[in-house]
Amino acid sequence: MRKILFLAALALLVVTALAVVPAASAATTFPQPSKQWTVMVYIAGDNSLETYVTKDIDTELSALGSNANVNVVCLADRGYKNDSADGGWTSTKLFYCTQGMTAIPANAVADWGERDMGDPQTLKDFVSWTKSNCPATNYLLAFWDHGYMWFPNYYTMRDETSGGDSLNDDEQIAAMQTVGGVGVVAWDCCQRQMLEMALDWQPYAQAMAGSEQYTNWEGIQYDQVISAIRTTPTMTPQQVSDKIAQTALGDSITYSSLALDARMTTLKTAVDQWAIALQAGLPTYKSAYSSALRNTQFFTEASEKDLYDAAFQIKAKVADANIKAKCDAVMSAVTAAVTVNWTNGSSKVAGAHGIAIWFPNSATQLKGIVQGDFAYYQAHEALATSTHWDEFLAAFCQ
Repeated sequence: MRKILFLAALALLVVTALAVVPAASAATTFPQPSKQWTVMVYIAGDNSLETYVTKDIDTELSALGSNANVNVVCLADRGYKNDSADGGWTSTKLFYCTQGMTAIPANAVADWGERDMGDPQTLKDFVSWTKSNCPATNYLLAFWDHGYMWFPNYYTMRDETSGGDSLNDDEQIAAMQTVGGVGVVAWDCCQRQMLEMALDWQPYAQAMAGSEQYTNWEGIQYDQVISAIRTTPTMTPQQVSDKIAQTALGDSITYSSLALDARMTTLKTAVDQWAIALQAGLPTYKSAYSSALRNTQFFTEASEKDLYDAAFQIKAKVADANIKAKCDAVMSAVTAAVTVNWTNGSSKVAGAHGIAIWFPNSATQLKGIVQGDFAYYQAHEALATSTHWDEFLAAFCQ
């Protein structure tokens, strides 16, 4: 379990120019002609996942790799404990993945030195380089690392060599504001398939794939996704996102695909109206909400609740017709926005419907991990800035 095992491990030269320096054995020339798809993977492996960096490049990204219809590019950083695989390199390397390639230094398109994967400038540089040198009609941007919901400064794209810096949600979005959007954003990490992330990314992607729960070691099966794109390069962003969710089974627990179009906007509106109704009902139903949440599907973090199940459980606990109607609206909107939902069949995730929401049930949970996290949430998460959800949470958890 990526985030959980990282927590256990935790307890125990910025590059200023991006001129590509081709490796001696790199025969690929840039820029490539425009293609149907470019797959780009941001691999933050300078942490306890270091030994899995080269495995995914060698056995999945390069199993088929690039061809006339698809580019496969990754930026990979490692160096946490100096894994010896593929030459034991420890810097940040850019690879253009071709069939049968291994992630040895000689096969890197460029060595960017020691970059901080938690710095939004690194993300901007990667996406900018890729769009300039590997142009395509559609782009898939996958984030590879630990994940920990929306919490800032913890585990998402964490770089241990750079002091444990993480790539917070607001930093991701600031980078995308500069480099432009993509067709699909995908999370090859834990606990990122949440309404908070979906609304943050809605202006910059058409579809989103990820897991409500942890992803274990396998995560996204890149070889299967690349194979599907190579076979049918006219796949739409939604189809590619759906394929990720359908094939990212491996040892995962849940995976889903979301539409970030008008269906997500409808879901945002439904949650906004739900929050208003829930807050109005607090004098009467606060204890009923708390009881409902105790029955609601949660994931590794107790405050991460399945959105559909939360609405379902609250509807069952209250008598107010308006609140019940707003619960129905949320459930209906979730059903429309979640285009693929997969679980491993375990009874532990029987209530997983494909999208979670942060729903703390106490003042302690509202605080987040440390004092100040809720203030970050209110200032930076689109769910908070564009709906009444944070106002309801503040009133409910006081």
